[in-house]
Amino acid sequence: MEVYVRKEVQAFEYVSFTEFKNEDELDFCCEKLKKYVSIVKAWSGKIGKFCIVEKDVLTPIDYCPFCGEKIEYISVE
Repeated sequence: MEVYVRKEVQAFEYVSFTEFKNEDELDFCCEKLKKYVSIVKAWSGKIGKFCIVEKDVLTPIDYCPFCGEKIEYISVE
């Protein structure tokens, strides 16, 4: 699964990451991850990755927790 991200720097201090494509355009590796992302705000703009959300704790993921496929985060200028 490929996720295209854009790094934005504001005021030389604040860095955020935005998804280049929205959820409807992403080719999710499995339906479970697609459903999870649509229900839970799983994208972290501070980290630039999808996360597993438990209470207030965000755990970034590089692999799908449901099917195990690697998630590649590709930087777009």
